[in-house]
Amino acid sequence: MVIRPPGSADVDAIVDMGERMHRESVYAFLPYNREKVQRLFRAFVDHPETWGGFVAEDDGKIVGMIGGYLTDYFFCDEKLASDMILFLDQPYRGGLTSGRLIRAFEQWAIERGARELCLGISTGINIDSIGRFYEHMGMTRVGAVYKRRLDGEAGTNEARRFT
Repeated sequence: MVIRPPGSADVDAIVDMGERMHRESVYAFLPYNREKVQRLFRAFVDHPETWGGFVAEDDGKIVGMIGGYLTDYFFCDEKLASDMILFLDQPYRGGLTSGRLIRAFEQWAIERGARELCLGISTGINIDSIGRFYEHMGMTRVGAVYKRRLDGEAGTNEARRFT
């Protein structure tokens, strides 16, 4: 297994992987815009100073990826690295590959002066086991994400009164 930054030749495979993740996630009710995703993943190739991306390659096939960005905290000029995507194809989950991808992203963040690494779980995929894994990797849970769909789906868009 090789962990490395993505190259231009990897973009289509990464876009395909993103589509597999999308189908499996809580976002499957939304359309998948391949062109938009391709532009995003090009940023990981073309702008590695602010867009950090790594792929896991097994026998020439991309089987996992992590990608995120470097930004300032809203209240100071210090840097923070946050992930946007971490995904592995089903046969590669539960092994060492996720940890190796995270460590590569973490090293990328350190080299750019980030003060913190923030990883989220917003896909709805294996939330509890991923949370335990992140804690095993030395991360601390500090919050949660709460959502409500606003697409008119039955029961999701009802007005709520707070008294």
